[in-house]
Amino acid sequence: MENSYPKLEIKELHKAPHWSKALGVGIVVMGLAIGTGELILWPHLITKYGPQLLWMALIGITFQYFINQEVARHALATGESFFTSSSRIFKWFAPFWLLSAVLLYIWPGWASTIGTILKELLGFGDHLLWAVASLLLVLVLTFTGKVAYTLLERSLKFTVPIFCGLLLINSFLTLSWDTIKEGIAGVFSFGYLPDGIDISILIGAIVFAGAGGLLNLCISLWYRDKQAGMGKYVGRVINPITGKTESVSFKGYTFQPDQKSMAHWKEWMRFIRLDQGIIFWLLGLITLVLLSLNAYAVLTPKGILPEGLNVAIAQAHIFGEHWGMFGFNSFLIMSALMLFSVMWTIIDAFARIVADILYVNSHTGPFKKYLGKIENISISQLYYGLVVVIVLTSMFFLPLKQPLALLTISAVLGGVVMAVYTPVLLYLNNFKLPKPLRPGIFTNMMMIIASLFYISATIIIANHYLLRALG
Repeated sequence: MENSYPKLEIKELHKAPHWSKALGVGIVVMGLAIGTGELILWPHLITKYGPQLLWMALIGITFQYFINQEVARHALATGESFFTSSSRIFKWFAPFWLLSAVLLYIWPGWASTIGTILKELLGFGDHLLWAVASLLLVLVLTFTGKVAYTLLERSLKFTVPIFCGLLLINSFLTLSWDTIKEGIAGVFSFGYLPDGIDISILIGAIVFAGAGGLLNLCISLWYRDKQAGMGKYVGRVINPITGKTESVSFKGYTFQPDQKSMAHWKEWMRFIRLDQGIIFWLLGLITLVLLSLNAYAVLTPKGILPEGLNVAIAQAHIFGEHWGMFGFNSFLIMSALMLFSVMWTIIDAFARIVADILYVNSHTGPFKKYLGKIENISISQLYYGLVVVIVLTSMFFLPLKQPLALLTISAVLGGVVMAVYTPVLLYLNNFKLPKPLRPGIFTNMMMIIASLFYISATIIIANHYLLRALG
């Protein structure tokens, strides 16, 4: 077993729970979308270039819906993370995903943004001080909950609906029917591309029209902690301080696609499409469009073009136009809460991804001979230890300026990673799953188009930076 991963163990596929109990991962991913591209990057672009650019957001979030669905499909069918399944076909994927996670998520762009918002909201203190305080609060909350994922999901089930409700009220007060029609037209203005647009920021915004980067792949781990599909047999990440840890398997599982199992499988896939289609795709797209149009409607007539962190601050002024200081402060509070949830989720994702790769490969596979020394460390200990590491690392990088630049770097790197894993996911689900579990023609077509898009975007960005380097 040292040179290969173990075969999937056959178990019974259990019945999917009621949809109200099963939903949650879609809310987590939608929260990520609101706190990155929807709150920061897209309002910046739409205010600068107009609603005609919204068609690119539609493309980005639609591609990610299909990616999320296919990541969930493989996780439900095998109980494995994508990071293990992909390493079965090419062993060097394991260290590649590990390095990618580090390069993508060590940047403290979200902490810097939160710090600036809190300084504006409270009127005292330095933005670095508030950024450090927000990172320390992540540590406190992480070590308070019993099941790592459960506490995270509950916080977003509280934050996201309040944010969306506040946004709808403000949009009703702010947006005219003409602006709404302009926004709807922009969603379908396929092919429009303004002159002089920064291609790296545009690609970053498309990547962040949803989760982006490795965060889409972390869906396999979040569904596993919800014990969805064959993930029921793997085990969960439990706080070793507040709860009794569970035995977590480093093996994957599968089931015989008989009549009973296939009936359960269809129930699980309906749940995935509801969770990712309605909550992530539809509500995420509506939120993105409304946030962008609010910024466009109020700031553009005044000639205000927000840059960097001023995007979030400027949107607070949108609420202040109707509600005075209460509106201004309430938007800053909700922005800070949403961005904090995003930062917490990204820290969770980083720790979860790295812990999974280290844990599995310390027990089995071609890298066991290098990682065997940590075999006796549980995945829960790895996870919580890595949370501490990423928080301290983020604090170290906080003095760096330009959070928008940091978010853009992370998004561009995320696009490169997506160019790699989208075709791999397409291959896994069409050649490694039993035939009855494989995706249909339309899904495969969309995944092929998404693969070509991310590969093309990577080539464009590489040429862009190469030409810039050559002067």
